[in-house]
Amino acid sequence: MSKFPTPLEEVIHHNVIKNHKTGGPTLDIGPMQLLWRALGENTGYTFSIFETAVVPGMGIPLHKHPFAEFFYVLEGKLSIGHWNNQGAAEWDVYEVGESLLVQPNAPHSFFNKSERPCRVLSVSTYHHERMMKDAVHPDGRTDFLPAQLTQADFEKLTKSMEKNQTFLVADQA
Repeated sequence: MSKFPTPLEEVIHHNVIKNHKTGGPTLDIGPMQLLWRALGENTGYTFSIFETAVVPGMGIPLHKHPFAEFFYVLEGKLSIGHWNNQGAAEWDVYEVGESLLVQPNAPHSFFNKSERPCRVLSVSTYHHERMMKDAVHPDGRTDFLPAQLTQADFEKLTKSMEKNQTFLVADQA
């Protein structure tokens, strides 16, 4: 016969987790530092939230994944590359307070094309968190993934991306 937890046991094991303004685990990927606001291990592995500063000229190439992703611009301007309804590449600029929802399998890219830093809050599935941790180091160490990738670094990154259902798209926006 199974024993269901009492209401008190449920509260003890499912509590509120406070994140301080500058606290939370970090993960360094080249010049980008991800500040985790919610880890998969604390959300039943359903989603993760991170905040990151995107330095001028920095960004992520065109890619897609079978899950949605949400971005909220906290500071600066972020350029999002995507394909429009006619199949042509275009860039939209998002400013402080603006957000976007990337639908599943929608090819997208983001870059800071401005001259000032940009801070972004991102919400996605645990796959993103796992992919980024694997890409930095498979054993969980958080050493830097170099800003200039060698062929071996790039292969490690794409292998981790594919394992976590994220794929680079050949045609850039």
